[in-house]
Amino acid sequence: MELKKNPELDNERIKLPLVFLGFFIVGSIIMLSFDYKTATELSGIDRDGRDKGDIPEELVVVEQPEDEPVVQELPPPDIPPPPTEEMAEQESQDVDEQIVVETPPIVIEDIPEPEPEAPIVDYPDKEAEFPGGAAAMKQFLADNIKYPEIAMEMGDQGKVFIEFVVEKDGSITQIKILRGVSREIDQEAKRVVRQMPKWTPAEARGEAVRARCRIPINFILQ
Repeated sequence: MELKKNPELDNERIKLPLVFLGFFIVGSIIMLSFDYKTATELSGIDRDGRDKGDIPEELVVVEQPEDEPVVQELPPPDIPPPPTEEMAEQESQDVDEQIVVETPPIVIEDIPEPEPEAPIVDYPDKEAEFPGGAAAMKQFLADNIKYPEIAMEMGDQGKVFIEFVVEKDGSITQIKILRGVSREIDQEAKRVVRQMPKWTPAEARGEAVRARCRIPINFILQ
């Protein structure tokens, strides 16, 4: 009886060696590719078969890492030399020349001191007098006094005693009320005395002197 070969067993025997052979061929191809790449890099030939030495220098781009900052060296600052004594003196002279301002001389004029006022004589040898005497003064007061309307409405009346100084030239100064009646009447009495003409000054030892005078002025409602 003849034994028949099983085709499945024959295939199993052939399959295993073929698998090992395939691995061997693939590994050889991979190793050859690595060796070729290393050889081309060492020889200066790029992947396209061109020599890197043929590339112009202006086309070579050098990339700098982004993390490293570019440090630019600056020239050292110009430090002026320390000032010397001569330079300090020269600067001080320049400043002095700039500050100097010519001013005109100040002329102080001699101002004469005012003469002291002569004393007021209370009891002169000859009293000061209204021009024309007491009757003329009475008529002057009657012609010039204006009775205040408010005083008339209030019924104010009475006698005002007034004091003043007759100067050497006969003018009247330092008018004040010794005893008054009301504010309106007192103001009217002062106003009338200011309007008086110059008096005849008082005399002492034959010379005109300043004298103090006192007179009453009557304000009577009619």
